Amino acid sequence: MSGLKTFLDQQILTIKDTLAGNEMWQFVAALVTVVIGLTLFELFWRYAKRRIRDILKEKEQERLIPYIIGFFPAFRLATFAGILRISEVPLELPAQLQTLLHGLEVFLFALALIFFIFQLVRLLDLLYVALPDKIKQKITERILIRAKGILRILGIVLVGIVFIYAQKAFFPEWLWKYSLWRYLAVIIVVGLIFVGGRLLNKFLSDMTLTLKSKEEKARLRLVLEASHRPLYLLLTTIAIYAVTAILSLPEKIDAIAVTAVDALVVLVVFLFIYRLLDVIEHELTKFVKRDDNRLDQNFVQMVRMITRVLVVVLGTIYLLQAITGKPMNTLLAGLGIGGLAVALAAQDTLKNLFGSFMIMVDKPFAVGDWVVADGVEGFVEEIGSRSTRIRTFPGHLVSVPNERMASINVDNVQRRPGIRRHTSITVTYDTPPDKVQRAVDIIKDILANCEEVHHNYPVRVFFDEFNDVSLNILVNYWYRRNDYWEAKAFDEKVNFMILRAFNEEGIEFAFPTTTTYLAHDERRPLKITVTNESKDTE
Repeated sequence: MSGLKTFLDQQILTIKDTLAGNEMWQFVAALVTVVIGLTLFELFWRYAKRRIRDILKEKEQERLIPYIIGFFPAFRLATFAGILRISEVPLELPAQLQTLLHGLEVFLFALALIFFIFQLVRLLDLLYVALPDKIKQKITERILIRAKGILRILGIVLVGIVFIYAQKAFFPEWLWKYSLWRYLAVIIVVGLIFVGGRLLNKFLSDMTLTLKSKEEKARLRLVLEASHRPLYLLLTTIAIYAVTAILSLPEKIDAIAVTAVDALVVLVVFLFIYRLLDVIEHELTKFVKRDDNRLDQNFVQMVRMITRVLVVVLGTIYLLQAITGKPMNTLLAGLGIGGLAVALAAQDTLKNLFGSFMIMVDKPFAVGDWVVADGVEGFVEEIGSRSTRIRTFPGHLVSVPNERMASINVDNVQRRPGIRRHTSITVTYDTPPDKVQRAVDIIKDILANCEEVHHNYPVRVFFDEFNDVSLNILVNYWYRRNDYWEAKAFDEKVNFMILRAFNEEGIEFAFPTTTTYLAHDERRPLKITVTNESKDTE
């Protein structure tokens, strides 16, 4: 804050000195010079642009219009800088303000020169069109685009160097104490690193593109893709280290550069490791697709999330150490306190996370299974990091926290070996014992001849109960497949066969009936009244 206050005080003092050293007519003259100069030159540039368009159209050279008019922005900036310089003539300016205005004017001239160089580079398109076809086959458009880019960069660098040398007052003195060869060495080294990085990245990109069509080389392709971005950071680190080695920078600047190099090295290592996790995910995905394992894709996603979080946390710790320079014990202690606070605040989230991990490892159910969990019945649609989503039979989507799913009893209906039917078939009480025995035998024969019955679970048919209104025959069997509606269709088939067989044997099914016995009681004489149209009889 004190530095900002000092700077503002200096600027206010400079403005006061400027106002005190000039009369009103001087300010008016400078302002009139700027307004009239800009107006005249703007009219001139518009007239020149229109005139050039008309001349080129008359000569049927319309394609040259953008290339010639493209120089106008550079000329406009240079004109504006010249008008500013002329407007200073009637004014008496302090040395500090004069230096600032001259720096602004030189900066505008530098921008105008850069625009001029860019437009000159653009003229290479016209030169390329005029080349013979044989040369065009050797110099492709891609090479032309790269050449134009390199020329633009060189133009910016050269103009920047000229601007810096012309305006030394705006830069610290230590920047000018080195020999010229050191600056040239820095430019050459940075340029070689830049060009080498582009070539290496081009090589890696082409190799990655070639390996995309080869599934057996997927692991190598992922490793190459993981090295692209860390490569740029590594080259930037080398460039910074080379600059600090060539130039003997002041102590503060050198300390900042060393810290930047250390931080970039940490970023390179951990970014590369982070991208290499794609290789682990690829290998785990191949493993879970095998038929001889009990894992699924949800386990892969869980491992992916946990490993990425660990890499990010470790990378953050080492990055903080590189930036702050503090010992690892101090950082771990501070992060331990912060981690404890986060863990207490997010304990439910952590419980769900560990619950999801236990579900992935123990696998009590999988996506697509029909389950009954704590009163919720339906098909598992997703096992996430926080909750398990179950689609109920009415169509509702219920989210159950994984911490709860890992601790409650889950009935996995999908994994039953078949579908069991446990029912009773009742016959009337007046059925003779032989016919009851025949009914039991009929049911046993029907089920014994059905291929759909699961033969690992024996059929059980017994005359087991004397009910209130019927004789009960217990029937228990298993349908061999775990398909509810197929099982219902098979039950219907069995019911029809039993119904037909019982009808042929004359065995009657029981249904709820009531038998009323009338007995004579002298204390309660029975009175029957018959009513007809003529009289009542008692």
